[in-house]
Amino acid sequence: MDRYRIFHSIIGAADLTSMQSVMGCMLDQLILAFDVERGTYLSSGGGSLRCMAARTAMGSDIPNPMVQIPNEIIQKVVVSGNPFSAKMPIIPKNMSSASSWGGVQIKNILALPSEADGVLVGVTYLERKNNYPVFNQNEIDTISALVQDIEGIISNSRKYEKSVYEIDNLKNEIIMSKINMISQHPVMLRLFKQIAKLARVPTTVLIHGESGTGKELVARAIYNLSGLKGQFISMNCGGIEPNLMKSELFGHIKGSFTGAQKDRLGLFKKAEDGILFMDEIGEMPMDMQVALLRTLESGEILPVGADKPLHVNTRVIAATHRDLSEMVEEKTFRNDLYQRLKGITLVVPSLRERRSDIPLLADHFLKKYNEKFNLSYRGFTPEALTVLTGRDFQAGNVRELQHVIERAMVFEEDSEMIGPDFLSAEQENGQESNGTRSFEDRVNDYARRILLEAIEVAQGNKTKAMKALDIPRTTFYSMLNRYGISLDGDET
Repeated sequence: MDRYRIFHSIIGAADLTSMQSVMGCMLDQLILAFDVERGTYLSSGGGSLRCMAARTAMGSDIPNPMVQIPNEIIQKVVVSGNPFSAKMPIIPKNMSSASSWGGVQIKNILALPSEADGVLVGVTYLERKNNYPVFNQNEIDTISALVQDIEGIISNSRKYEKSVYEIDNLKNEIIMSKINMISQHPVMLRLFKQIAKLARVPTTVLIHGESGTGKELVARAIYNLSGLKGQFISMNCGGIEPNLMKSELFGHIKGSFTGAQKDRLGLFKKAEDGILFMDEIGEMPMDMQVALLRTLESGEILPVGADKPLHVNTRVIAATHRDLSEMVEEKTFRNDLYQRLKGITLVVPSLRERRSDIPLLADHFLKKYNEKFNLSYRGFTPEALTVLTGRDFQAGNVRELQHVIERAMVFEEDSEMIGPDFLSAEQENGQESNGTRSFEDRVNDYARRILLEAIEVAQGNKTKAMKALDIPRTTFYSMLNRYGISLDGDET
């Protein structure tokens, strides 16, 4: 048998960058040249064998090949490093008698190992009909030499596929570093893939999710992966007074209203060639919804007091925790704007829907606050993790988990491990072991929480927080002192 002719037939038909293609072509040629009924090539890697190609004399793939191969013969070849040839009955794992696949009895087999640099890299398994002679030594030597020749080609394919795999892994690592979100849950991993795809497409996106699920993180991830040269600007539609929103978004010119002492750029212009993230879009007043829709459709803004519109190249990503379709029915949100926004919608799951991420996130926040507070906690007790994973986190999801971890690390008395004492919802709501706290204490806790949330929404801007709460300046600062809140944010 002309081994070199067979070799050239294989490399002429195969895609040399694909190990599967090369081995499939090799089996096809061995079947033709050596009266083989079926052939399988098993690739060795990671301490196990996996099927790389399995072919029949009819030119078709073998279904479920791994359950149809005599494992004891394969193991014998792997251990000994020598070929094995015999005419014998074989009972595959999925059969109860010595019948062959397709009804032909299996009596004649050859299994031979192949190496590269002295290491086992594969096993070739061939079968003949029972009325054919056993594989003789000359055939075994020829097939073995041919397979080793092919392994030289496969060595390059392996290196190519390894390099492709490493490049893909590197790309994934870069993507994950820019997404800056932590999860191993399948739903979130799908979301990450959607983020990566949307980053390349300059379209409007609507993000839906409960409070604290990370909607702004999703928007920032899209921005980080987009390569846009402009800024990422974030605004909360519920944190801006209605009469100031048009100026905030579109800007104004000097003298357009009392207090407009100079021209001012709006957020759309500040985010030029970048992304404007509009959080809580459901809180936007109806008249502003009309103006926003006009901008989304025309790509133009009209600053307050201006006569001519300005062109803007700003990508808008909106977010909400509300059901906008329900708001449309209630006529509190415009249907035309909703239809314009909802074309591409990303849904961020609640923490309750991905509880398996809680230990991972808890560990992340533990490391964060260890560094921030100069602490040295090693982790959480099993009881603590049980409490955390069993908690609903309905109020704030990941943000709530973060605050719970922070609180526990501040008050925990153990110097090494975080226990369950300060992690339950009952503890956070003020139910101590000696009974329920007073009504006044619980009201104070609630007021403090509302104040902190307003400051967070305003991103530390005290003036905006005061406006959002609709309280006088003196009351605001009195509350800061009363609840022990230190704030050094900018007021302008």
